[in-house]
Amino acid sequence: MIVKPKKLSDGEIDALERTVPDLAKLATKAAYARALSGNESVLLIDSGDLVRVTLDGSKTFVAKGKPRRKVKVGETITVRRVEA
Repeated sequence: MIVKPKKLSDGEIDALERTVPDLAKLATKAAYARALSGNESVLLIDSGDLVRVTLDGSKTFVAKGKPRRKVKVGETITVRRVEA
């Protein structure tokens, strides 16, 4: 059986695209909560510092965070894989 994909109008596509930021925010919060509940702590950047947050909410300074990388339009960034 062949199923033809549904054609979406520009308005429908725009409406779906507007939901992406909210879905990304929810997914990030869910991943943070899942990581914190599955482990003893989670590392994150807080005010430019790398901190370890525990399940009870306490924060421990780990290191100074590196500044974000500024990227020029058209610049190619090579990312290396870090093996566990």
